[in-house]
Amino acid sequence: MATPEQVAEVRENTAELDPENWGDDAIGLLIDEQGVNGASATIWRKKAASYAGLVNVSEAGSSHSFSDLHKSALAMEAKFASMEDIGGVVTDSGRVKIRTIQRDLRE
Repeated sequence: MATPEQVAEVRENTAELDPENWGDDAIGLLIDEQGVNGASATIWRKKAASYAGLVNVSEAGSSHSFSDLHKSALAMEAKFASMEDIGGVVTDSGRVKIRTIQRDLRE
């Protein structure tokens, strides 16, 4: 069962401080299934999907790079996905992901 502290951490990780978009129960279920980092990655992936249709706009001497929102959300998703526990197999949407351990051989 996700703790209030874990839910707060996911909210901070994803800049979802308003429970209107993501309720505590929904975040708690993601945490129970995927852990804090996995839940954060899932929320960023869903945010990226909502930004996918945005385009850059230039008019009247100003420009807005709305497509950067999509790229940034995918970068945050990748960051939190890479931080998921290595202690087992992580499943997502029916796919199995296995991560290899990399060792630093420098001394």
